[in-house]
Amino acid sequence: MGSPTALIVGGKISPAATAIAQERGLALVSCDPYPSADELIAQATACDAKALIIRMGKVPAEALRGIPGLRIIAKHGVGVDGIDLDAAAAHDIPVVVAGGANAQSVAEQALALLLSVARSTAYLDRRLRSGHWDKATYAGTELTGKSIGLIGLGAIGRAFLALLVPFGMTVRVYDPYISADLLPSGAEAVDSVDALLEASDIVSLHCPLTPENRGLIGAAALKRMKSGAILINTARGELIDEAALVDALKDGTIGGAGLDTFSKEPTSADHPLWAFDNVVGSPHVGANTLEARVRVGISCVEQIADYLESGRLNPRNHVNAAMARV
Repeated sequence: MGSPTALIVGGKISPAATAIAQERGLALVSCDPYPSADELIAQATACDAKALIIRMGKVPAEALRGIPGLRIIAKHGVGVDGIDLDAAAAHDIPVVVAGGANAQSVAEQALALLLSVARSTAYLDRRLRSGHWDKATYAGTELTGKSIGLIGLGAIGRAFLALLVPFGMTVRVYDPYISADLLPSGAEAVDSVDALLEASDIVSLHCPLTPENRGLIGAAALKRMKSGAILINTARGELIDEAALVDALKDGTIGGAGLDTFSKEPTSADHPLWAFDNVVGSPHVGANTLEARVRVGISCVEQIADYLESGRLNPRNHVNAAMARV
């Protein structure tokens, strides 16, 4: 009997993770990013995939129905909104994430976006390259002493707050799933998103996407934000109503936005957000550091190998644990 195969959707994993897969007797095959359901079925069938490692792509219910030999899905990261968790559970397929493995990298990207918006580094770089010298007219915004509000406080949010300590910010957190005694020292819990928006100079999103919070930051929410406030999103693009954000930026309702994720990915060159100099974007690369890729890839491989060998699952990383047998 040959080695079980894991299909990597969207490129390859790190050499270190590949080496561990070889040690654990797990064969790896890659396919292109963002395959359709039919393409995913064809690729998985061709290699008789027992596992999927999802880097860039979705796993809808129809794909799960078409891959009868599939036993486990590992997300190369933590965002699983593109995977039909209920359908996976119905097929007795656990879905696991690389919990905490990319938290530091995403947190650092959030800080990079925040600093770039506050100090207009992307805009000034473009100006400088086109022959302008804006020393006499430009003034940025200091972060020190400002008030920041985090919506969601998982591993990434906590790593982000640790990076912000030198700035001496007032920190408020909205996360109904954690008690106030579990907040970092000095952070204040608020009981509503509205209260957080109204009090914050900076709002940063660190929550998973759910049916309940899709479009959470819409027109009403943006109007509640402080004049000149900065919005940061390294979570999921669908948390923001992008049309409402465009209107808020056009009206000057908020001061700017730093965005690593978008409602439709990849974005287009003519996206209306690119008309604003106070918007800084990156192509969903918050987790894409050499160090995080090693940690995330190893986590995926180890969890797949553990499950295929003995049925072991890490309950902290098992995101559809409502399966009947768990």
